[in-house]
Amino acid sequence: MTAAERAALGAAQEALLASLVGGADAPPGFDPERLRVQAAVLRAKRHHAAEEPPPVPRPRRLLLRRRPSGGAPR
Repeated sequence: MTAAERAALGAAQEALLASLVGGADAPPGFDPERLRVQAAVLRAKRHHAAEEPPPVPRPRRLLLRRRPSGGAPR
């Protein structure tokens, strides 16, 4: 891949990303409606990921027992 091709690919990727997460217009060759739907899905996933995580289950009593003297794991 030449430097010019790499630069063109980078610019196309930036335009697509700006459309998906930045609210920019759809880049040429992309269906604006499909990108709008994908952007909404990404927003929902981000919202869900930002919610408080579920509580961590408490370890079983077996796991809480002390190690034998010397501290080395079995």
